Amino acid sequence: MFGLTYNFINPYTQYQSGTDAHLDWALSPIFTDKFHIGAVGYIYNQITGDSGLGARLGDFKSRVAGIRPQIGFFIPFFDRESYLTLRAYSEFDTRNRLDGLNAFITFSIEASGQKKPSVANLR
Repeated sequence: MFGLTYNFINPYTQYQSGTDAHLDWALSPIFTDKFHIGAVGYIYNQITGDSGLGARLGDFKSRVAGIRPQIGFFIPFFDRESYLTLRAYSEFDTRNRLDGLNAFITFSIEASGQKKPSVANLR
């Protein structure tokens, strides 16, 4: 997924973060109807500098990229389907920001009345 983020000026600090572009991707083959494993990554690049009276450090453009594994499980949850995913990113190509290892756990439950997709349609 590709996106752009525009930030308005903060009226209290007179600081406006620059516009950024980001690309998020995932490649996770489904091994069974309840399990998948693969890789995830992202690229973030600030395309315009920070500005405003509060921007005392200059334009402070930042960028970072990350890549690592992902594992996900489809789990029955009462009469609904739920999804648990574990992701981790090792960051590199960092400028003007911290880098390191980020990990995320996400648990989601389908909405009431939503039709369950068949795994055959996901392949």
